[in-house]
Amino acid sequence: MAYSAHWKQILDEVSEFNIQNSGIVWYRGLSNSTHELNSGLFRLKLGNDITAYINLEEQMYKYFKNLGHLLHSDEPDEKGWKLLYTMQHHGVRTRLLDWSESFSVALFFATRNWKSENACIWLLNPTKLNKESISREEIISPLKMDYWEKFSNPEQKTIAIYPIKNNLRITAQHGVFTVQGNSLLPLDKEFGKLFDLGGIKKIVLPITVREDALNYLRQNGVNYFSIFPDLDGLAKHINELHIQPSWED
Repeated sequence: MAYSAHWKQILDEVSEFNIQNSGIVWYRGLSNSTHELNSGLFRLKLGNDITAYINLEEQMYKYFKNLGHLLHSDEPDEKGWKLLYTMQHHGVRTRLLDWSESFSVALFFATRNWKSENACIWLLNPTKLNKESISREEIISPLKMDYWEKFSNPEQKTIAIYPIKNNLRITAQHGVFTVQGNSLLPLDKEFGKLFDLGGIKKIVLPITVREDALNYLRQNGVNYFSIFPDLDGLAKHINELHIQPSWED
């Protein structure tokens, strides 16, 4: 069955944004279009005092570093970034927000737990974000930047970074990050001007295009195992491939 007209329109919107931004585009997929561009740390409800978030973040970092000493690498990490990536990978609430350089990867995450409400794909030009944030039209590789010195500053804004690809999942997912600043605003509201500059866009995916999206992923070989290239991902892929939904409770 051919793609619906609405799905073709969505793909055209993605293509147009790419052309307008010279291919410098990151994607983030959400299964609920009402969710904001807040990182895990800032989805917590700690009130309007940024100090509470900074203090909690520092406490969780120290606990992860000290209690997990035998479980993570002893490789020197004077600037704090490498351990932060590991914390994000294993589910600690950090100020990192996951993006991908692949539209298909973002679409995969948008279709997970997509039930009845609208899903969405966010598109971002990270260089335009950094131009607004730190007056540098480039993506930051932060290895020489001290994480705690920078993000304990209450005035620090959100930035886009290229992380070290220190695990197979982030490599498979073409993973990149924005690091949320201290404005207590989600990224799209912190930098509302980006909409006018053509540097950010939200594409809503109505439930009527769900089958189109799933067919698109299948045709592009995107599945649990391609996204999570480990035994857990393989197990989920096998279940999804061989077990019909009607067989389950």
